[in-house]
Amino acid sequence: MDLKPLREILRLFEKSDLQSLEVRQGEDYVRLHRPEGTREVYFAPPRPLPAADAAPAIPDAGPDFNHIIEVKSPVVGVFYEAPEPGAKPFVQPGDSVRHGDVLCLVEVMKQVTEVTAPQDARVADICVQNGSVVEFGQTLIKLY
Repeated sequence: MDLKPLREILRLFEKSDLQSLEVRQGEDYVRLHRPEGTREVYFAPPRPLPAADAAPAIPDAGPDFNHIIEVKSPVVGVFYEAPEPGAKPFVQPGDSVRHGDVLCLVEVMKQVTEVTAPQDARVADICVQNGSVVEFGQTLIKLY
């Protein structure tokens, strides 16, 4: 970031009654914060962005939203998260699944279609409520 605009931002922030301020311009980022009841200004440097060639994320670190797999409905029908009412759901967020594991069911006119995991992964989110009508191609479950 150019120092002249940064100095101007600091000057304006110091004169204001704002408690915090964030400014983004392209890749530049400035975050200023003033604790409650003080006039002192703290400058928080931006968090470093991961390098493009960095090692892949550890699976237990949570979803990598750059590599989410959306499992979509193969048919129009009713979404079921369990094999029968009151039964334990096939999967829940955080569960590990293997290629071919049943994730959910979609029923249309008494015909039940099993929706399976396309690869080994972890469940990031279940996007549909149990018993909801789903459309062809609608995202049902997100994996990472």
